[in-house]
Amino acid sequence: MIIMKTNGAVSSVLNDTFRPLPDQVRRCLGLLDNDDHFAWLIFSALIDDETWRSGPQSVIDEYGNSYLQAGGTAEKMSVELRRREDDGEYRFYIVGRDHDLAEPLTETIDVQAAHEPRHPEELFTAAQAAPVFMHYVEHQTVPDGHTLRVIADM
Repeated sequence: MIIMKTNGAVSSVLNDTFRPLPDQVRRCLGLLDNDDHFAWLIFSALIDDETWRSGPQSVIDEYGNSYLQAGGTAEKMSVELRRREDDGEYRFYIVGRDHDLAEPLTETIDVQAAHEPRHPEELFTAAQAAPVFMHYVEHQTVPDGHTLRVIADM
């Protein structure tokens, strides 16, 4: 079971009750409008139904430190990863398609009042981000061929 949050509030679990998971992921990302739906997040914690029913907040407290999130609009979003590294520390990354991380950040992503610099390859549409999220659902990491730019102040 994968826990989802929308706009920072636990919304539900990601499941295939209404549509297949890839379609559900595309739908959730497609709802991003930087207004009513400005962020969507999934946790990497794979938990069972019983644990979820016993208390969603306790699950979030225990497992909520590693996640993949998107913010912005369905037409222009940023994808970000927070995960625990081998040294036990959590790090926050901007996900991008393969590019030179030394290149300048010439674009901007707007999420609510924040205007964050991004490389053009760090901006996704919902259709481009959906396979990254599905890979995360299945493997709790991003697919090979994607860059991770660490954000030091998170």
